[in-house]
Amino acid sequence: MDLLQLRFKKISTFVRCSFMFSSACLLVACAATAPVQKEIASTTEVIQAPVEQEVEKIDVETLPLTPELVYYVLMAEIAGQRGEISLATELYNKASNSVSSPLLARRSTQVAHFTRDSVRINRALTRWLDVDPDNADIYLIQLPFLIKQADFNAVIRSINKAVTLAPEIAKQILAQAADNLSEGANPEQALKVLTSIELYKKNQSDAVLIHAQLAEFYKQYSLALVEVNKVLKLEPTRENALILKSEILQRSNQGKQAIKLLAPLANNKDASHEVLFAYGKLLGENGQVAEARKIFEQLSKVSPDNEEVIFALGLLALEEKDGSAAKGYFSQLLSKETLGHQASYFMGLALELEKDIDGALVWFASVPQGSGRFEAAQTRYIRLLTKNGELEKARLHLKLLRKEHPAQAAQYYIFEGSFLRENDQNQAALQLYTDALLEFPEHLELLYGRAMVAESLDRLALFEDDLNKILQMEPNNSVILNALGYTLTDRTNRHTEALVLIQRALEITPDEPFYLDSLGWVYFRMDDLNKAELYLRQAIAIQSDPEFLVHLGEVLWMQNKQAEAKRVWNEAGKKDKDNRLLNETLRRFGQ
Repeated sequence: MDLLQLRFKKISTFVRCSFMFSSACLLVACAATAPVQKEIASTTEVIQAPVEQEVEKIDVETLPLTPELVYYVLMAEIAGQRGEISLATELYNKASNSVSSPLLARRSTQVAHFTRDSVRINRALTRWLDVDPDNADIYLIQLPFLIKQADFNAVIRSINKAVTLAPEIAKQILAQAADNLSEGANPEQALKVLTSIELYKKNQSDAVLIHAQLAEFYKQYSLALVEVNKVLKLEPTRENALILKSEILQRSNQGKQAIKLLAPLANNKDASHEVLFAYGKLLGENGQVAEARKIFEQLSKVSPDNEEVIFALGLLALEEKDGSAAKGYFSQLLSKETLGHQASYFMGLALELEKDIDGALVWFASVPQGSGRFEAAQTRYIRLLTKNGELEKARLHLKLLRKEHPAQAAQYYIFEGSFLRENDQNQAALQLYTDALLEFPEHLELLYGRAMVAESLDRLALFEDDLNKILQMEPNNSVILNALGYTLTDRTNRHTEALVLIQRALEITPDEPFYLDSLGWVYFRMDDLNKAELYLRQAIAIQSDPEFLVHLGEVLWMQNKQAEAKRVWNEAGKKDKDNRLLNETLRRFGQ
């Protein structure tokens, strides 16, 4: 099982300051404490939800309390309390520009953030920088906007400046920078920035570790492993680096090595929560569910309210098919702030295990759209209704989803078409795709979906029209070229035309086994058995797919190599004895 369903966390820190101030503290800024990275069970994960920063009162500056300044600040706070954020921002900007005050400039920036208007935020930041150039917070707050502008040289300078001004929180600065980069830059840009900062160039272990974490986030496991090994060379017993390395090994299909790496730390009587948590995840992900449960039960005794421990125990109970225990764990999470929004989905799974279909449907339907489990919940809901014989109710639900979420309507059409085909409702699927294409006439997936249904219903003209429409939009789409070529040679006598299409597909994507199979098949249909055998064997050498083997067997049979053909078909049967093409071919040849 994948215990990394314990959400991927982000290391972001955001300033949250309320507008609900009394007049007595109008000139007391909402001062953000230094960004602090929350310690987490997996050092490669970063906190997803913003961290509420503690509001800290600071001494009021000595300001020239002119009538103009007092007016601006009073009216800005009143506007803020009324929800007129844009007006409050403009008034605070005027107040900030009327006096050289770091306090007011900070407050102006904080208020501007609520507008989500990059022009206003940059304007406020510029003023704050003018009056308080040695404040590290400014350089951190700038990062998302510099990243959005793709000014990565400025990003590097800002990170370096923040570290220089506040070296005592360098680790937290690096974490926030990595978070901002992961949200606003592509992998190549983000990783390049982290290797360009001064701390990384000096081989400082925190900087190298953050780079390793980001590489792991982008699934660049080879790079991540190289980087974390650099850290461990500098600090061989560094716990969070060892945890990170174990997770990289796990993601690289080296689970045994990952467990072996962490076992000595986890078996120490003084093992930390972080090590035990990471070790428990590794055990669960490698099928050692009972051992993983013991670890998390041990952690639960020490931290009975820890949401992630409860969540892990719930997932393990689901893995052990213990619906009752899973239900108990996820019930504990429903009222929790962080993971409660995910618990509804897993409650549905638990009740499904308990054979409480109606209860499961209720929980799946209750998962909110904003949840990361929304799409999975809708899928389970639809499939459960279908399994329960309520196909029309499932279709009605999808129709309502399309109405409620028009931006996702095309995807819901595609999903409904797929599940109709899975339930042998091809005529209904054809009508659905046709209706959808009236709404989205150039949607490639809908065109492809209708083409596949049309082919299954022997509507070859419609099949060909839809694929040709796709090729008009994407002439180098090798998948479509191959699909059209294979069907033309398999279902018609237009073999020369099919050959050209398949050869084009292979020019675009060389050595693709399915295209080689198609090429072999078109030569078979053109009675060139030697070339047919050649390309089919090439396809099988790359991927021993049952259908490739069926095709090769037929070619061999037609070459009077019946014994070899039977051996090839027998091999196909070992891979998939229920394969439709295999069984039809065997019947045709009386086998």
